[in-house]
Amino acid sequence: MLPVPPPSVTQPPPAEAVTPLLRGLDVLRRLTDADGTLALADLARATGLARSTTDRICATLAHLGYVRLDGRDASLAPPLMAVANACLDAMRVPALLGPLADALADTLDESVSLAVPDGSGIRFVHQVLRRRALSISFRVGDGLPGDRCAPGLVFRDGGPLGVDDQLVEPGLIAVAAPVRGPAGGVVCAVSVVSHTSRHGVSSLRDAVCGPLLECVAAMEEVLAASPQATGLRPGPRSSNAGEAESGAESGKGIVSLARGLGVLVAFDGVRAALSLSEVAERAGLARATARRALLTYEYAGYVLREGRGYRLTPRVLALGCAPLSRTTLPRIAAPHLTALSEAIGESVGLSVADGDRVRCTARVAPRRVMSVDIGVGARLPAAATAAGRVLGGAAPDGSGVVAVDGPEDGLRSLAVPVRDRAGHVVAALDVTAHQGRGSAERWSGALAATAAAIAADLHVTSRFVPVPDD
Repeated sequence: MLPVPPPSVTQPPPAEAVTPLLRGLDVLRRLTDADGTLALADLARATGLARSTTDRICATLAHLGYVRLDGRDASLAPPLMAVANACLDAMRVPALLGPLADALADTLDESVSLAVPDGSGIRFVHQVLRRRALSISFRVGDGLPGDRCAPGLVFRDGGPLGVDDQLVEPGLIAVAAPVRGPAGGVVCAVSVVSHTSRHGVSSLRDAVCGPLLECVAAMEEVLAASPQATGLRPGPRSSNAGEAESGAESGKGIVSLARGLGVLVAFDGVRAALSLSEVAERAGLARATARRALLTYEYAGYVLREGRGYRLTPRVLALGCAPLSRTTLPRIAAPHLTALSEAIGESVGLSVADGDRVRCTARVAPRRVMSVDIGVGARLPAAATAAGRVLGGAAPDGSGVVAVDGPEDGLRSLAVPVRDRAGHVVAALDVTAHQGRGSAERWSGALAATAAAIAADLHVTSRFVPVPDD
């Protein structure tokens, strides 16, 4: 895939720009370009910063929850999706038009994308992919050069259709159409993406043109019926950055970076454009601090000033969205399972329903003489495990735990549910050990806290993208 290069900044930053914030943004972008993980030494080389500076920035980002540090590596963490969610929410395109794009993909049995302009390029804000052996790998947050893709040609040329005949890479073809807002301007492009093994350019255009243009008409009706909402939510909004400030002051990180990142999550779909005073109120910052952060973001291309207001640009999605938008529930759970296993010294796992059985999708076991050996992919009878009882709808006891003797003689398993944004049970978190080594009273609090932490990461990640459970 051809990446969109970072913004070409020819002028030095203004005197009031927040240097630690610029450096933190560069670290997040470098991690994104590396698909989410990079050794700290490589990160220092990529940014050109001193290793000690890189370590301090990553410590701040880790304190915010945006990055996880694992030995010598730094990895983007699910809470960072709150930044992308703020951008996608303020944009309103995914929420309003995403369901119609989903329906178009079902009608055509092809991959469908929504894209918006991002400088001279484009950035994807919604994806509906068809799973095939030869599949398309675009992600929400990915960018492409405007002259090398169908949506970019739509924005550049202004025609009714843009056609990509293997411009992105050999074998990939696409047809895109503009979606216009009530004022007549192009809001986004909807594109249908396929492969030359299924269509030629002409046959793809002929096959999709009718449904595509019908979808565009429906999208424009939705936009016409949904004028931009107004009104400020009452009261100042808390943010991870504000919560991290005391920790940063005590030496855990950089205060100006933590405060500055809080500005990005001040935006939402209620008020996509905010005044300086509104940003300061929502982010819980002094007006002068918010002003310097906004000036920094404007210089770096993440914020656009419109009169007395400010808007996020799609470039915000370059801060971690693409790699995090393709994560899975087991990946989200993995660090939490490791921490839980280390805390209680037992085998812990995550399971999902699989017919009349449960299937283990993640497992962490301690190194000890006698430990439970249930491998990832193992299928166990649902009735014989606490995880199976939870996934089958069994009501937890007062401690929130379902306990079962099993799945074989001498073992005892305890499990709690992991719920999605709608409150549905999507997985079960369990601890399985020898019957003589633990009890619900000993483990229930740790299980419940870990399930809540997994669910919190799942909720922020799945706001605009699906998260597979295995």
